[in-house]
Amino acid sequence: MRKKREHNLYAYLVLKLLLAFFSLLLMQALFYLCNSHILRPEGSEWYGILLGNTVFGMATVATFLLPYFLMMLLPFGFLQKKGYRIVAEVLYLLAILLILIPRGANAAYYQYTYRLLSDEIFSYLGISGQMGSLAPHFATDYWYAWVGPLVVFVLFLFLNSRIRLATDKRSPKLHLIGTLAAALLLGFLVRGGFGKFITPDSAADYCQPKYTALVSNDAYNILRTLFTPELEEVHYMSAEEAEQLCPTVFTSLPKEPWEEANSPSPNIVLIVVESLGQEFMGCYNSQPDADTRTPFLDSLAQYCTLYDGRANGKKSIEGILAINTSIPNLMAQPFTNSKYGDNDFTGLPAIFKQHGYRTAFYHGTYNGVMNFDKLCAKIGFDEYLGKNEYEAEGMGKPEDYDGAWGILDEPFLQYTVRHINTYGHQPFFAEVFTVSSHHPYPIPDHHKHRFTEGQHPILKCVEYTDHALRRFFEEAQKQPWYSNTLFIITADHSGHGLSPEYNDYDGWYRIPMMVFDPQQPEGRHDPLIVQQTDIFPSLVDRFRFGDRFVTFGNSIHQLCKVGNQVYFGNGYYCLVYNDLQFPTQHHMAVIQGDREEGDPKALKYLKALIQQYNDRIINNKLILNR
Repeated sequence: MRKKREHNLYAYLVLKLLLAFFSLLLMQALFYLCNSHILRPEGSEWYGILLGNTVFGMATVATFLLPYFLMMLLPFGFLQKKGYRIVAEVLYLLAILLILIPRGANAAYYQYTYRLLSDEIFSYLGISGQMGSLAPHFATDYWYAWVGPLVVFVLFLFLNSRIRLATDKRSPKLHLIGTLAAALLLGFLVRGGFGKFITPDSAADYCQPKYTALVSNDAYNILRTLFTPELEEVHYMSAEEAEQLCPTVFTSLPKEPWEEANSPSPNIVLIVVESLGQEFMGCYNSQPDADTRTPFLDSLAQYCTLYDGRANGKKSIEGILAINTSIPNLMAQPFTNSKYGDNDFTGLPAIFKQHGYRTAFYHGTYNGVMNFDKLCAKIGFDEYLGKNEYEAEGMGKPEDYDGAWGILDEPFLQYTVRHINTYGHQPFFAEVFTVSSHHPYPIPDHHKHRFTEGQHPILKCVEYTDHALRRFFEEAQKQPWYSNTLFIITADHSGHGLSPEYNDYDGWYRIPMMVFDPQQPEGRHDPLIVQQTDIFPSLVDRFRFGDRFVTFGNSIHQLCKVGNQVYFGNGYYCLVYNDLQFPTQHHMAVIQGDREEGDPKALKYLKALIQQYNDRIINNKLILNR
């Protein structure tokens, strides 16, 4: 029988390193295949991506395997002990799993966030809700997220079993020299070469920032963000120049005396639709009625002012924060889950409360998910009405529950109208956040054949939510408060991009921004970019409250032809803005580390915003006079 080949210690460890790197490359390939509709590099860009994979892949495996290599390279005799070797090999296998599992998980999750996983995953798992009820859906719908890593790990185990270590017969002196040489090699790999130490930002050295998810990997990103600060102060310019270029202190116009005396304060209903992107809406795409998934909203658009809406993030918690506090999420971890989450800041509902409004937040999911209930209390809502309150009032039926997240949109929106009717006085500010257009994409049984799935299962849910909104407005029209209510319809973030137009810098974050006033219905499509952080200052400006506060958005009532949107991607900052002469055309400025793309003036504005953002959040200066 042929004897299996044995390797000396250094050849053995090199093979172990290369096997780990090969396994990671297979997971990188899986990640790309699952997200090739989003990430579409072409031509020569692949050379940079492959080179970057080598640098980041080696840095990842060398970093995660450091404890293992340390155990194997110690120049002591007990290295030959069987028990010691078993412990070392178990450590090696655990490191491989820590490398493979995050990449597999994000093969499915990336299509929602367009970001690598970071250390936020540890806090997110604790507040994401009833994961037990969702686990079967995830396991079935995203089978590749666990089958892929499992197949790669089985292949890894087979190849790993073929690598045999020979008995070490070297002298202590040679062992010491070998250990020092191995330490130098590992240091070279962990650093990412002879230059400066690579960071997540370094991925942009190999490709466009939007493709850096193909260069770096989730295990590396989690590890680096775990031990680095969320934000660092930057000093691109003086504080005075930054505030002049990008004002963050906003003062809304005061009411005229005759307005105070004669004008009743309008109510506000702000509707935030889960995962509703412009791509699904005929009114934003000039689609034939047969192609749109929002026939009701398209019909309502004839009486609305439509803006080019943009989200400031790709997660619900980021969108709700941006809408209600005018704080975008310009860091890897959601602001509310970071160490800055306890900072003081001004909330939109708190401003309305100061001016005599009753405030309430409606969200059909169970209380505690993503800590929305705590956030709502902090930003000034009088009430939080969720699944718990819905069922406590005796209105809930078993068929109202979607089996995963909460109460289906149709019954919950009807409940919202009924609850608003109990206020007993006006004015009020009510915000509604829907839930149904979200994985696992539930449709109530009596509507199973009414809505078609199409290219993606989210489409039938968008159509269902549009139907639920139709019924909401039909019921609201019957109420005495309807005619004196301003309706704003937007989204927490966009859904799955299904076409090339919506899978790029300028498409990933496009959401509706609709303003409907029953007293002054007008059908107007304004090409102005309006981001979520603009809602706060725009509403306060429209109502002429005269308040002064910190904002990272702009009032649409003070803009002319140029609006903008800012967001944070995989380590890069992106600014999208209207062309001054041709507002329907858009330009972009991107900053990632030392790499900059775009017009110098736009880049300077973006730097001013980043500088102010980091300074105000790090130093807890989101409240004036602090």
